[in-house]
Amino acid sequence: MATTMASTVVAMNIIIALFHVKSIASIAAFQPPASFSVSRTSTRQNNSNLNSSFSRCKLFELHNSITTTDDSTIHNIEEEWDVVVVGSGIGGLSAAAMCATYGLKTICVEAHEHAGGVAHSFERKPSPSSSKQSSANDSSRYFCFDSGPSLLSGMSSKGTNPLRQVLDAIGTADSIDWISYDGWMVYDTAYPPGDHRSTFRLTTGTDGSWEKEIERKAGKTSSTEFTKFRNRMMNPNGISESSALIPPLALRGDFGVLWTMATYLGKFLKIGLKGTLLTGAFTKCMNMYELTDEFNRQWFDYLAFALSGLDAAHTQAAPVAYTMIDLHKEGAVLDYPRGGMGSLVQALVKGLEMKRGQDGVAGELRLKSCVERFLLEEDNGTAKCTGVKLENGTILHARKGVVCNAPLWNMAKILENSLDPLEGESALSAAVKEVRKQADAMEMTGSFMHLHLGIPSEGLPADLECHHSVLNLSTDVTAEQNLVIVSIPTIFDPTLAPEGYHIIHAYTAASENFVDWDDKLTKGYDDGKTEQNDYKRSEEYKDLKEKKAEALWLAMERIIPDIRERSRRKGSVVEIGTPLTHRRYNRRYRGTYGPAPANGKDVWELPGPKTPISGLLACGDTTFPGK
Repeated sequence: MATTMASTVVAMNIIIALFHVKSIASIAAFQPPASFSVSRTSTRQNNSNLNSSFSRCKLFELHNSITTTDDSTIHNIEEEWDVVVVGSGIGGLSAAAMCATYGLKTICVEAHEHAGGVAHSFERKPSPSSSKQSSANDSSRYFCFDSGPSLLSGMSSKGTNPLRQVLDAIGTADSIDWISYDGWMVYDTAYPPGDHRSTFRLTTGTDGSWEKEIERKAGKTSSTEFTKFRNRMMNPNGISESSALIPPLALRGDFGVLWTMATYLGKFLKIGLKGTLLTGAFTKCMNMYELTDEFNRQWFDYLAFALSGLDAAHTQAAPVAYTMIDLHKEGAVLDYPRGGMGSLVQALVKGLEMKRGQDGVAGELRLKSCVERFLLEEDNGTAKCTGVKLENGTILHARKGVVCNAPLWNMAKILENSLDPLEGESALSAAVKEVRKQADAMEMTGSFMHLHLGIPSEGLPADLECHHSVLNLSTDVTAEQNLVIVSIPTIFDPTLAPEGYHIIHAYTAASENFVDWDDKLTKGYDDGKTEQNDYKRSEEYKDLKEKKAEALWLAMERIIPDIRERSRRKGSVVEIGTPLTHRRYNRRYRGTYGPAPANGKDVWELPGPKTPISGLLACGDTTFPGK
């Protein structure tokens, strides 16, 4: 759940960035907003209808048969583009697809073999001993896993969700078949299994089910306090409504911004002083409305952490207030894309690659295409980026600009590698140093342990839920390995696994300290450059991996008590991912989930999309407004 509900916020900074690119094209002087205080807490690290009947595997086949290219073997070619986007995370794909929609010749380059960043999907075959295997050409026998987010809201219908607005704008929203449902299970390990306080269910909407569940779990007073707080937050002109007043697509990069923003002038006036609350810590809202009940304070710590990797005292109020609407408005539902998160990624790719206009110009996604350096030059004392060079020697010139979806720490490293070693003091070196200064000043949250399972489903309860959270609510939600988030997507879409099997993804959210893994790197530390074989798969590494995965197994036993025995049956699959795995496949510096507040700050302060280098823009979780 950690990076999933965050999808309702992450596209906002992309919109700002891509329209800034558009403003370059139209020579409009659009200035991004000043840096706002946003948020996060958790373990801080030391910072020295594609086709709804398709399984995700078939989506891979479909996509690979269209226009996506693999640039890993092409050498010494120079190409001309309007916009080059580095990285195909949700942010990068949104920026690329929007640029293509606005008529810019756009290419998105991705180092990985799959698009989607931390939201990418991957497949595994059942173990060879499976008695259920079908013909070798039957792709439905593969386990198709989500690597990260899988809990979404506000996606199945038009509304204020920024990511949904991107899909509507690029014309591919209807290509996704959304499965809607109304809640998830929570297991409180402060109580033994069987105790009525050990499990409860969040139910969306307004039928009173959630309030009754609070009363069963924590008592009448807790239920009454929640109802009172919710009503105050969600009343007309309340803080929750204010968090959703201005659609991100009202932010434009041309002079039309004067017209579109004028439409929302009245709403700006309605927000008034609430703006300072929205950009401050969510605890300020709880304190203002006198939410003092222990259970409710614990609940909102959990909800904030699921959104940002930080507790409520360090999470910006806006995303939590917005999420309250998504969970507690009339008719509220959660959404899962049929075919898995790969379907959502493919919808963004489809928007990028769609042919538009009389010339039929289409954008392009190019996989296995790692950026070696940015093309930098100095023009009349101004640092400028004019494109990128890939590791295979291909040069991609960008007439309008480059958008970098890599986290700030990674972008700073690539920029440093882009300078001539003999470069003296100049506007160019000064601009790169400024980016490095921003990166060094940005704190980061912890990393992840992942457990991906393919297990026989026979004998499991018919009412087994898809999403689960396991944690000790009485303990600091940010404590290492306290919160484990679990999804079982085959509850909704059985085609994601062989017949008779479930897929499961369990992970510790943003609470793994990378210090435990530093000495497993070949260099003994993370220098910001991720390579294929830069950490040791030693026995010591394997032992640490098994030890750290134990928390995931224990959490799973709360949901499926015989999970370990099932994982040893014929055809089952077990994949354990570590912070080093997360770092390698997602190109995340120190395997981090994302930024955290700087020392002495309640909430994070993120730079906008504009960098000190002309023609180089940023998007993603280290750019305002973050996840």
